[in-house]
Amino acid sequence: LSSMITLENQQTSITNNLSNANTNGYKSESLVTKSFNEVYIGNRENGVIGSLSLGAAIDTVQKSFTQGGLKSTSDSSDFAINGKGFFTVRDNEGNLFYTRDGAFKVNRDGYLVTSSGYSVLNSNNQPIYVGNSSVSVDTNNNVVLSSGAVHRFNIVDFQDYNSLNKVGSNLYTGEGATATNNYTVKNMQVEGSNVDIIQSTADLMSNLRAFEANQKVVQIMDSTLSKIANEIGTVR
Repeated sequence: LSSMITLENQQTSITNNLSNANTNGYKSESLVTKSFNEVYIGNRENGVIGSLSLGAAIDTVQKSFTQGGLKSTSDSSDFAINGKGFFTVRDNEGNLFYTRDGAFKVNRDGYLVTSSGYSVLNSNNQPIYVGNSSVSVDTNNNVVLSSGAVHRFNIVDFQDYNSLNKVGSNLYTGEGATATNNYTVKNMQVEGSNVDIIQSTADLMSNLRAFEANQKVVQIMDSTLSKIANEIGTVR
């Protein structure tokens, strides 16, 4: 039964990856399982005669931060990080978040924001004002505006990606963010998801077959126990 619960959770994880295959900057997730400690079985005559596994359980959720493919767009407020790092954004309460999704827009006040309306920050941790200016990126990863203003995204990286917490809307929180230069910024491009659709589909089918096999075992055990309860010892 524990195996079926684990397989059901894996099914949810795989399905979630597939449903986000077209989400900009999405990073795929997979479940890591572990076995319960085995118990010894035996009898009075022979002592220990073997061991019995009590099933499997979910150990942790593993995120893959490999680079997604870059896709060209027609919007000058779209950006992509080619390499390692995350854009730094801030909500209205001053909370910092990190994202790989560079499908930004200019709000009605002229500031560069995420699809959720969070401010995209420059290297001085200030919102980037664009106004009505046209936008481009030079060879030094600077955001150059036709007004003459020059900004640089506050792109940071983390030593341990396992410390990042996914909070929805393609955003992460985490401690220990450090400045990095191991990237290039692409304008009028966005990073696609890193979901391998073919592999995920194959995993989905394999998971379904494993679940069905476990389901049949449970049905057989249920039938056997029912027969024992209802037929053995019955006076005929």
